[in-house]
Amino acid sequence: MVPPQFIDSFFKDLPSIAKIIWILATVFFFVLLSLILFLKVVRFRLRKKEAFVKNQSEQYEIYIVDYLYACEDCKELNNTQEKLISQIKLSLTTSINRKTFVNTLLKLKGEVSGNMIDIINQLYKKLELDARALSKLKSSKWHIVAIGIRDLRRFKVLEGQKEVAKYINHPKTEVRRQAYLYFINLFGFKGLDFLDNLKSSISVWDRIGILDALQEIKSQNIPDARKWLTSKNDYVVLLALELIRAYNLRETQEELLQLIQHENKEIRLTTIHVLNYLYITEAKELLINTYENLTEEEQIVVFELLENMGTKEEEPFVLKHVTSEVFEIKVLALKILKQIDSPKFVGIKNEISKLGNFKVIDFLEKTP
Repeated sequence: MVPPQFIDSFFKDLPSIAKIIWILATVFFFVLLSLILFLKVVRFRLRKKEAFVKNQSEQYEIYIVDYLYACEDCKELNNTQEKLISQIKLSLTTSINRKTFVNTLLKLKGEVSGNMIDIINQLYKKLELDARALSKLKSSKWHIVAIGIRDLRRFKVLEGQKEVAKYINHPKTEVRRQAYLYFINLFGFKGLDFLDNLKSSISVWDRIGILDALQEIKSQNIPDARKWLTSKNDYVVLLALELIRAYNLRETQEELLQLIQHENKEIRLTTIHVLNYLYITEAKELLINTYENLTEEEQIVVFELLENMGTKEEEPFVLKHVTSEVFEIKVLALKILKQIDSPKFVGIKNEISKLGNFKVIDFLEKTP
């Protein structure tokens, strides 16, 4: 063993820079050692927690299966089910146990069907977990609120309707998203009534999510979407337009024609797309009359509409734009002309080619 006096003498004889390096090296060594020990403790705790959750989940699974098959057609709880409920309740005093139990319920819920799903939802309520989920809605932390609404949705807790309705205009997107899905998953198309009071935004992804959720609904009692086309919330109008397109709601024709002059450009564009999709020919005259007041992007969409439903009546308008400076409009105009009056197209193709558009003409001639 090296004597302390030797180490002290050695250290004193070192230059200042070397002393600093030795001190830093020693500090880093102990920091590294501390981190290694900390990581080992964390890994040990995680493994211990995983083992606990796994064992607890297996035990809960046994309880739930026994509960489900104790009496499949009973209208009231029997002694076995009441005993199982008491045993489960005693273990749900900690948050980790409650989380494990809920996850186990959800897992089994995905593996059963029919009446079994209803029994699982009832068990959730019998254990008063619905009350805990509702209490989360009073939390000051937005993610806790979102989890509460999510659990109410997953276990079909209809009694939470009034409380969840308070969060459709929440500043956090995830909370609003969970609220939207709650109403749609539990009340179907009737759940869309939350749009009546919506003042916040609906992202593109949320609109897609709402439409996907609606496709899961077996009942097709689609509500009247016309009231939402006059909403002061532009996001509600855009969602209504998506609904009209998805479910071919042609009865909204008059309201759609009025939206062509909406102040929001995105709404105008989407409306023209929907009019085109629904093949509402009454839109042609209105769009042609307002054409000069539209943006370039909207003008292109107008010609896409005419490509789909243009007739000889629109030929004078189309001829005005066969030499348009906007390439997309020029191509569409020539394509429409070829469709509605092929001889006229052949008659002017030489004149158009002289203006440097021979490649466009060549392409259109080869197009069926």
